Amino acid sequence: MEKDKAAKKSAKEEKAKEKVDKKKDKKDKKKSGKHPSKADKKKATDATGSSSAERVRELIVLDGRVTSDWVKLFENDRLKDGSRIRVVQASWMETSVAVYSDAGCMMSIAPIRESEGKVTRPNWLGVKPDFLLIRNQVRGPTPASDNRNTLYGLMMAGVPAINTLQSEYMNLERPIMYGVLREIQKRVGADKFPLIPINFYSSHTQMAITPDMPAVMKVSHAHAGMGKIKLDETAAFRDMATVLALNNNYCTSEPFIDAEYGLRVQKIGNHYRVYKKVYTGSGWKSQFGGSDLQLIEINDRYKLWVDECAKAFGGMDLLAVDALKAKDGQEYIIELNGTAIGLTPGYEAEDTEHIHQLTLERMNSLFCADE
Repeated sequence: MEKDKAAKKSAKEEKAKEKVDKKKDKKDKKKSGKHPSKADKKKATDATGSSSAERVRELIVLDGRVTSDWVKLFENDRLKDGSRIRVVQASWMETSVAVYSDAGCMMSIAPIRESEGKVTRPNWLGVKPDFLLIRNQVRGPTPASDNRNTLYGLMMAGVPAINTLQSEYMNLERPIMYGVLREIQKRVGADKFPLIPINFYSSHTQMAITPDMPAVMKVSHAHAGMGKIKLDETAAFRDMATVLALNNNYCTSEPFIDAEYGLRVQKIGNHYRVYKKVYTGSGWKSQFGGSDLQLIEINDRYKLWVDECAKAFGGMDLLAVDALKAKDGQEYIIELNGTAIGLTPGYEAEDTEHIHQLTLERMNSLFCADE
């Protein structure tokens, strides 16, 4: 009995001693730096360049061209608050979106490349986007290349972008784009903003009045020379009506301009370029006939064109205004191009850097306003 009592007493004493030792160990760990202070964490981050608490901003670049390496362009960049930028580059065709009321926006992406180099197509990764840089059209000429559903989800989630998602949506359809150009012309005057005369037909049934010939007919939303045909006589206009009867598409017509050369006025942020487009091929379309782009000086007239257009659709950072200079000296603005504008090879590297810096500026303004 006495041995049992002594054993129990000894066990109790051992447990009590263990508790004291554990408390002492915890105090010693705190003193020894086992649990670093905020200042210690900052020092460690500054020394190593990373920490487990490092903030990362997800930049999604929608550019399906494998020759464009946006990961390399942003690889050494950080935002003003120290946030690292993780770039995921992909085509619209290889992205999809889910938006949740509690968790926000999730993108599924098969990337061409991404900053961490772990996932490339055909493999997919999930990303919560912080910012979008859009360099490709969301909608191509065929139903298979229509990615508007992804755009709708991003708009619902309110993801900030260059250009704004509102401008992407509004610039998808030619009549909406023409409507904005008409508003600019009314505001500043036809002498300062010489928009080409345009007719609109909601379907083939409305093609009753023949426009002056020759004319150019443009079918639906297609761009880059697609869906366009030159009509030289009234019979051709009537034939086009029978073709359009097979599809539920709208179309527009405008006079064919016998052009001496074309013009492209480009704006990237606050940087301007004007190109003179001299046609070198036999066709009337520069996309297929060929053209030589020559950089010329900007003037107040061309600057007004692109500055007024930059105000459209809630604001546009990347845009270009296309125009024609007729052989009689008259100029005609024919269209507005948004964020997917192509860059001229001779100046592509420089203009890409302008886009790079513009993206950093917008992200810092959005995420580091207090810095």
